[in-house]
Amino acid sequence: MTHQAGPDKAPDRIAGMFDAIAPRYDFLNHALSLGIDRRWRARAIRSLRLTGRETLLDVCTGTADVALQAEGAARVVGVDFAAAMLRIGLQKVNAAREASRVTLVRGDATALPVPDAAVDAATIAFGIRNVERPDRACAELARVMRPGARLAILEFGVPRVPGLRALYLAYFKYLLPFVGRLVSGHRAAYSYLPASVGAFPPPAEFAAMLTRAGFRAVRADPLTLGIVYLYTGVRGR
Repeated sequence: MTHQAGPDKAPDRIAGMFDAIAPRYDFLNHALSLGIDRRWRARAIRSLRLTGRETLLDVCTGTADVALQAEGAARVVGVDFAAAMLRIGLQKVNAAREASRVTLVRGDATALPVPDAAVDAATIAFGIRNVERPDRACAELARVMRPGARLAILEFGVPRVPGLRALYLAYFKYLLPFVGRLVSGHRAAYSYLPASVGAFPPPAEFAAMLTRAGFRAVRADPLTLGIVYLYTGVRGR
């Protein structure tokens, strides 16, 4: 899959799409990833080296999976612009009795409702490709993170091994949209997913974007044979 012109990512359109699939979102995430998504999030959280004292910002928090899984943070602020996703996330936070530790806020990744240098760590799990201007989101992350704060971003990629690559692309292009539509009842959302992954910058290009935004020691590590990439970095001083 080559880097290509992508689908319409106007914020209102993307927020509306995620609101529409919110009731089945968690089920489909776990089912379509065969349950590996929780391991990917755990790996990202481990990379932050949390000590129990940090304030963690989770951008594009969705239904708050990362926010709840990041038990090593003293406080978590989750930001998302899809109201229905946040409502489900709040139900999960309350059910887990984590409301005193986890706060969910509606907001845009390119204009975060967070003061300068206010957080010790930040995450985005499978959300940066949905942002219309990912460079602005990276700059916003740099703005709100303290010098030395750690960043972890998970995003889909494409395996490099030829046979696996072909199999994965077929799954991504045909089976995933079919199952997604069948379960969610939404025609566009799971066709958008492969289109948005194909349009996202390649790992080296996105890593360079993070470096330009003010992060150092940026890495792009493939997980599960390159199906997902974990991007990590440290906020420069």
